[in-house]
Amino acid sequence: MNRAFPELSQALALLLQRIDEEIRKSNYGGPPIRMYLVGGLAVNYYCGARYTEDVDAFYSKRLHTGSHVVNYRKKDGKDAYLYLDNNFNQTLRLLHQDFDSAAVEWEGVGNEGRMIRLYVLSPLDLAVTKISRFSEQDREDILVLSRAMPFGADALKDRATEALGDFIGDLSPVKLSIQLICDEIARDQELTRSRQVERPERELE
Repeated sequence: MNRAFPELSQALALLLQRIDEEIRKSNYGGPPIRMYLVGGLAVNYYCGARYTEDVDAFYSKRLHTGSHVVNYRKKDGKDAYLYLDNNFNQTLRLLHQDFDSAAVEWEGVGNEGRMIRLYVLSPLDLAVTKISRFSEQDREDILVLSRAMPFGADALKDRATEALGDFIGDLSPVKLSIQLICDEIARDQELTRSRQVERPERELE
């Protein structure tokens, strides 16, 4: 479900067009390159939550592209910009092995005629990528995703635990982050259910 801000989507389409032009100038003759979107812009796609300036993504091919910047106006009329973050490195993030088959194509941004085609990681896989860094913003994004899509704590725990199979290093902090966010999702959803039960009772009074 695409809930992205329209003006943000338009800016993204222009950025993709510039990447497409760059690829064509290189005389690349292979199949279209998949661009997998993560980060705040992917959260905006599913939740329509918060603006973001950077485009975090990785690709199905090794791709060298410029630091493209697109200027646009937010809904409130304020000037804003969107830029491609070429310093983003997905190898440092937790990622499920089957992310590509679960990814969703972002329709309406002109994928059809381009050599670069935009896909968004599934809500669960997007949440998984945010667990390894687990900043305050990452934690909030995971909670927003779990409310909007929705998915439960058990589903996230299973997906993240499977992803650990390809993660190398000291896994204890990541395992702790998995447990912490899953506990928080469970509490959050239990609170939501309690409110839903309480509301009809009050309406009957």
